Amino acid sequence: MNDRQYVINLSRQMADCDANYIRLLKLMPELESFRIKCLESLASTASYGNQEGAVPNFRSRDFYTVGAAGSEADCTREFVIASPVGGGEEVRVRISAIEVFRYTSTLEIVQLTRVSRWIDPPGILVRLYHDAVTAEAVAYQGHRSFLAKYATPNSKMYHQDEKRQINEFLGEWLSLCIQAGRSLKVPTFICAA
Repeated sequence: MNDRQYVINLSRQMADCDANYIRLLKLMPELESFRIKCLESLASTASYGNQEGAVPNFRSRDFYTVGAAGSEADCTREFVIASPVGGGEEVRVRISAIEVFRYTSTLEIVQLTRVSRWIDPPGILVRLYHDAVTAEAVAYQGHRSFLAKYATPNSKMYHQDEKRQINEFLGEWLSLCIQAGRSLKVPTFICAA
């Protein structure tokens, strides 16, 4: 039995999250222009008051839910990763923006191909913090709100460093999509100017 205490390495965890942000921007280069388009759409529908040139009221609704009623905006990319074993099944991964806020966005990353009937394909919700230029996994396989450190044993059977492991897995998964994946659609860019 290992009696060593787990010590949080904050600089390593932040480096992983920062690298994940960069990986996501490589995989979804249209994300920033999509975010600007969503926020402009939100601003144009916000209440401006009776005066010309008044500042929009974002307090009532300062986020844009992708796929909401009446919205036609979509920011989704699918990637196909060929099996390293010749003749194996290709794996499909979909990355979708599901919420856009002023300073953050939420992406859903899911594997569409079931590799085994015994194991559910992975699915992660990722929060991108645009002002801090970092991305963090906030949910994995339906589990949410991970602590930085867990006592062991615990009722949920999490590892002491569960949050770090999920963010590292996210980084490995995104790196695989960059290195071995091919996109099923060409990204469309929206000119912000």
